[in-house]
Amino acid sequence: LLTLFPGRVGGSETNVRGLLGAFGAGHGPDEVVVLANRHVLEPYHELAAGPVALHHVRSYRPGDAPVTRLGAMTWAGLAPGLAARDVPAGLDVVHYPVTVPIPRFRGPTVLTLFDVQHLEMPEFFSRAERAYRRIAYDRAARRATVVVTSSAHARDRVADLVGVDSDRIEVVPFGIDHGRFGPGPVAGDDDVLAGLDLPGRFVVYPANLWPHKNHERLVAALARTRDAELGLVLTGQAYGRLEALMETAGRHGVADRVRHLGFVPAAVQPALYRRARALVFPSLYEGFGSPPLEAMSCGCPVASSARASLAEVCGDAALTFDPEDVDAIAVAIDRVSGDEPLRDRLRRAGLQRAPGYTWEASARRHVEVYERAAGSG
Repeated sequence: LLTLFPGRVGGSETNVRGLLGAFGAGHGPDEVVVLANRHVLEPYHELAAGPVALHHVRSYRPGDAPVTRLGAMTWAGLAPGLAARDVPAGLDVVHYPVTVPIPRFRGPTVLTLFDVQHLEMPEFFSRAERAYRRIAYDRAARRATVVVTSSAHARDRVADLVGVDSDRIEVVPFGIDHGRFGPGPVAGDDDVLAGLDLPGRFVVYPANLWPHKNHERLVAALARTRDAELGLVLTGQAYGRLEALMETAGRHGVADRVRHLGFVPAAVQPALYRRARALVFPSLYEGFGSPPLEAMSCGCPVASSARASLAEVCGDAALTFDPEDVDAIAVAIDRVSGDEPLRDRLRRAGLQRAPGYTWEASARRHVEVYERAAGSG
């Protein structure tokens, strides 16, 4: 986890934390050494349990901002021996769960590549970002012993666009923390949500303000819903884009109906799902897409885009819509928040689907992947 900045990367960190929790509970390898930068040590201290131990790699200096982080990764590529001199000897397999292959390792490697959005939707990336990903993602995947993706869609696109032999790609879906995400009523939800200034009735969308998350069309759709009192609650990192989004909401006349809570504590998201009328997920692209499953686990009806992996993840437990059609999004919001028979059907279907995704199962599959890599190295 030398390149990880906790709290900034969304689904990839969800995957890391879920796996380490399951490993610590005895569902993973006999010994797990987490190669940690200084930013990781405190947030991940609680996950150092059972066979999981944190090892601070002081020789890798991760930086504190995007520019210094990129500088640190560049230095690690130019002087890999110096950057990795604090890495312990005797490792059997090194797993890069946040993709970037630092520290360099001469033995068997497993690399998680969540998606190839930079190849499928290059318009969302600068020339520099695309060049970086071609090295840090694509070339790294071609060099890895085994590549892990979280969906069959991602596996097929990695094979087609990156040129990795599909036989070297393993699909391991994310799990859901069913201890956190469960149906209500749950004692304490009111306390958790107190002070957030939530609308009386709202739909929720947890997503960082990245372009492919499609917030602008969602806000435009909110203005076309029949229920003029329905609010929209957003969570996730803003990345400097919130002011522009709220200007868009203002132009559509719904700024007073939109709340952006930012990055929220762990207890808030499940409480929001249980309070919300529905989850609306208009993303244009996902390598996996955990929020629909999290909402389903909480008994929250889901309306979702069916792009990329989302059809695979949601199955028939979500109302689907075209995420590029603002009117279609508005109709979906109206139906999923106001059509009670539909809501009941979606709630039941979601509660049946979500239990099939666990971190214990994901951890056991990773053990198989590590064993395969070790046998191939």
